[in-house]
Amino acid sequence: MGFRLKLREPLPDGLKRVFREQIQSALELCRHPAKERGVTVHEVRKHLKKLRAAMRLAISEVGRNCHAREDRCVRKIGKLVSDLRDAQVRLQTLIQLRAETAKGPKDNPFPRIEELLSLERESFSAAFAGWQKQAIPKLERAAERMSKWPLADITWKQICGVVAKSYRRGQNRLAKALKKRDPESFHVWRMSVKELWYQLRILRPLNRLVLEEIASDAKTLGELLGRAHDFAFLLARLDRERGDQALYDELVQLQKLIRKRGKRLHRDALELGRRFYAEPAKAFAKRISIFIDKRKSNS
Repeated sequence: MGFRLKLREPLPDGLKRVFREQIQSALELCRHPAKERGVTVHEVRKHLKKLRAAMRLAISEVGRNCHAREDRCVRKIGKLVSDLRDAQVRLQTLIQLRAETAKGPKDNPFPRIEELLSLERESFSAAFAGWQKQAIPKLERAAERMSKWPLADITWKQICGVVAKSYRRGQNRLAKALKKRDPESFHVWRMSVKELWYQLRILRPLNRLVLEEIASDAKTLGELLGRAHDFAFLLARLDRERGDQALYDELVQLQKLIRKRGKRLHRDALELGRRFYAEPAKAFAKRISIFIDKRKSNS
């Protein structure tokens, strides 16, 4: 049915369907892993992030304590493969950089570093080989608990209020990123951007034309910040190898390239972010609420 609510569907049923579909998609991947390396881990984590963004929409109805408990459980499932996912991201980021900078199909300016990261990825793959067996029962129990969430009285107004808070949180984190300009601030801002993007996708039926445009901008912003985060993540790992003389020449070249690319991505993200978050949070909330009123008048 897609990652969205349906206007003709009772709101409590729709939210629980979204929860159920994300958990079932993650379970299906755990039970039948993709053949391509890294796909299963990446897709499972993506479904969990979408689930958490959807869960937050119900926070005012189920209460902060209930939401926090379940959110922690879902996060713990994601952490089962966080080290493996991190190793895959570092290697994939390097491979992409190599492809973009190589002078020919057989040229590899960073062979030693690629070998190091590849061996690291293999080590984590072996160490976490049975993660699916741990994840499956945890996901099944989470699905059962969330199916019983008391959402009978939840309203569109409550949900849009949560989205408005997500928008305001992104504004605040943008301001902090502008002030500090450090990888951690950009990473925290990125998490808010992605959460808002997922929530806007869920709300698309309220006004498909407008909300798809806003969601598209949020997606672009999240991709810029995500790419910058991958660079910063790889750079932090490379810093641990500064004393290795065998890697010295490659490290100097690669670190210079990463810093240059990362700086450009942060600049582009800040430029788009200023435009995206220019609307006052109250005005954004009011605009969303207008979509609710129009829906009520048409129903």
